[in-house]
Amino acid sequence: MFRNISGNHIRILIFRNNSIKTITSDAFVTLNHLERLQISVEMDLDISGISKSFNSLNKSLIDVLRFEGNDWNLLPTNIFDPLTGSNLSKISLNGNNLADVDTAVFRPFYRVKKVYCRRNKVVNIIIDEVGFRTVEHLDLTSNNIHSIPNFCNEEKSLAPRLRVLTLNDNALRFLEPISFKCLDRLEELLLDSNRFTSLGNNVFTYLTNLKRLTINTAHRLTRLSPSVFNSSSLEKLQFAQNGFIFDKCRHGVACKRYNVDTIFRFLPNLVDLDLTKNFLPDKIEFLLRMFSPLVKLHKLNLHSASLDKLPENLFQKMQHLEILILGGNKLAKWNQNTFANVTSLRALNLQGNKINIINKTSFPLNLLLSLEKLDLTSNPFWCTCDLMWFLDTIWKTNLSKTLINWPTRYACSYPNELKHRWLINYRPTIESCTPWDPTDTIIVFVFSGVLLVVVLVTIILKCQTNIRNALYLIHLHRYKRRTRLSDLPANYEFDAFIVYCDADRHWVHGELLKRLEDMNFKICVHYRDFEAGQPITSNIENFMNKSWKIIVVMSNNFAKSEWCQWELCLVQERRRRKGTNAMVLIMRQQIDSKHMTSPLRTLLYTTPYLTCKSGLGQTIFWKAVIQGIKKTYSDPPIAVS
Repeated sequence: MFRNISGNHIRILIFRNNSIKTITSDAFVTLNHLERLQISVEMDLDISGISKSFNSLNKSLIDVLRFEGNDWNLLPTNIFDPLTGSNLSKISLNGNNLADVDTAVFRPFYRVKKVYCRRNKVVNIIIDEVGFRTVEHLDLTSNNIHSIPNFCNEEKSLAPRLRVLTLNDNALRFLEPISFKCLDRLEELLLDSNRFTSLGNNVFTYLTNLKRLTINTAHRLTRLSPSVFNSSSLEKLQFAQNGFIFDKCRHGVACKRYNVDTIFRFLPNLVDLDLTKNFLPDKIEFLLRMFSPLVKLHKLNLHSASLDKLPENLFQKMQHLEILILGGNKLAKWNQNTFANVTSLRALNLQGNKINIINKTSFPLNLLLSLEKLDLTSNPFWCTCDLMWFLDTIWKTNLSKTLINWPTRYACSYPNELKHRWLINYRPTIESCTPWDPTDTIIVFVFSGVLLVVVLVTIILKCQTNIRNALYLIHLHRYKRRTRLSDLPANYEFDAFIVYCDADRHWVHGELLKRLEDMNFKICVHYRDFEAGQPITSNIENFMNKSWKIIVVMSNNFAKSEWCQWELCLVQERRRRKGTNAMVLIMRQQIDSKHMTSPLRTLLYTTPYLTCKSGLGQTIFWKAVIQGIKKTYSDPPIAVS
């Protein structure tokens, strides 16, 4: 095949998707420098004849063979015999249809270290005494293996040099301690995406040199035995994306899923733990008991682990902790001692939580300045004076260089007028954030009030008769005017202004507003009548003053809304000036005691209100609402003596 290119220095040769049917026995005779040969996606190639072509390979130089995606169903046991004594170190059979693998096929290779057999249909692996004698790395990802292959011949290991075993994406359901017997040198074991439902005690005990263990994406796993992770040599454990539920254990009752006290007790040398996307306990006590044995951790990954609180005195015990990942949880705040004296920490990830405020109680300043990476991105920050300490620290130190994705991923979520503004553009000052001290003002008002009372008392004592006559004339004038005129001034634009919570908008728009406007009342609602471009507070005050009556629709949602409570203050002021007939109170939903505020309680105690009824009471309810809107203002009573 390559006779016409003699004298070449080709080191790598790849045949891929060429529809080759045969390869002659002298095909590679002129390729004296060939080190890597790849034959892939050659569906028509005769596997029985390819063996003869290996006679023409330079056995002293050939290092890597890759036969991938050729749709091979079976490997002849003598296929590699022509390569006996070669220096081959790596062979790949990925992407074929092999159902059985007999390691006798690898006997000719005295120095092979890596064997890859990914994406086949392997069910059985027959390991003889010679085939894997030099293999250090075995990858069997994405097959149909139901049980761990037998690596023992009585007490003798059939893979004495194996350091890395990958069994990801297979059909493994059970593990037993004997499963890994005779793998004394194994350092890495990868068991992701299998079908485990439970893991028993001491299953990894025979692996005395195990450094790394991964059991990820095991969605069927529901039980971990008390000493499942019993390994004095293990340094890195990845138990991520399993959705394992650690948080359903009741206080004082043994948990059937796992043992909170022993789950990590037997890992004295663990330095890296990944529990991403599991459900950790929601009780502080359980978190402390669970992680307390892990005093040598350098890295702890608890991303998306359903955490909403952090325990005190946990991270302080981890004196070597350098990387802590807490992103994707529900953390909003924590105790000021949580991160105190955690001097080893160099990277902290809190992105995607519910953090509104960072202040001097959140982190010790020396911790912030010692961090090399701090990720607080995608949190709903409140741009209020409470954030001033954090922003000042950023401006006065080099913290901006430590913050990941600063400033583009740090924005205000509250208040509405600052929503989506970058924190870097929010600049609170000491002057704007210094609370008003009312002491001096109170003293001035008290003194003025006392003086005013003295003056008024003096005037009243000297002019009693004149005052009594004047009050009588005023009362008489107002009485006559009420009998002639309507209280509705001509400058009111609306019959009523509706105060309600957005959560009740369906009933307000679909029922209340429709009925009143069908009765030819002119009603003011914010989403339709407010002036564009004006601040919402100005719009509310302006349109309340333009309305004859104020209708207040009360519910639990109303009681919880800060905006509704602010509008309620305006309603109270209207009531003080105009009397109880200035408003119509509608109890849409009975308010729970835990949502009842002091202003709302005062209003309900002093002002009649209507309760929304169904059935026969509905007609009476709507008549009462209409009468309340039409009713004239009542004047405060005046006594004339």
